[in-house]
Amino acid sequence: MPSEEIRRRLLQDANLYPPSLRFPSPPNNLIKELNVGAVFPSREHLHARGVHAPLQAGISGTKTGGARSIVLSGGYEDDVDYGDVILYTGTGGQKDSRYNDGPQISDQSFEHPMNAVLYKSFLNQNPLRVIRGHNSLSKYAPGSGYRYDGMYRVTNAELSKGMRGHKICRFRLERCPGQEPFPGQAANTPIVERRSDAGHRVGNVPIEQARRERHRSSRPY
Repeated sequence: MPSEEIRRRLLQDANLYPPSLRFPSPPNNLIKELNVGAVFPSREHLHARGVHAPLQAGISGTKTGGARSIVLSGGYEDDVDYGDVILYTGTGGQKDSRYNDGPQISDQSFEHPMNAVLYKSFLNQNPLRVIRGHNSLSKYAPGSGYRYDGMYRVTNAELSKGMRGHKICRFRLERCPGQEPFPGQAANTPIVERRSDAGHRVGNVPIEQARRERHRSSRPY
């Protein structure tokens, strides 16, 4: 294993480096001169700028304050990205449980530390930053690097059955109004109808259809 990868994995170990020591963050998620559409070459650049602290994990925050940011990076096949609305899969249950890698082989739980962080954001309704990575399957993914696409709120959190039959922690995020559109998003795009994410439809688009379209979509951005 390359030394850089070993360094990253050690840095992610909460027993060795507690998040409070590793990842200081500005209060109230406010970062000066961070504009919607800003692109960062790597996770290291996100970390250095304070946009998203972990170098590998997709969720950043604390159990007491909630999530500060998430990264959409294609790690979970159950993620669905409508732009203004995101159905985001929690952490855990994958083959490599230590580093959240590989196919889903077991159920997720809200007791997982990172899922508890995002669930706290659902309870306190504090907004969080959303970053889309180039390796995301979303049609909104940037062509390279990682792009900050604005502030979202977690409007629903529930256990759902994933594509492989295991329970997943599914979080619904809705983009906060009044922001500049991110690249590829039409201005004043309406929020799709808010319904339970356990159902078969979101707005006028069946979830399964959206998943198929997501996999077929090109990524011109």
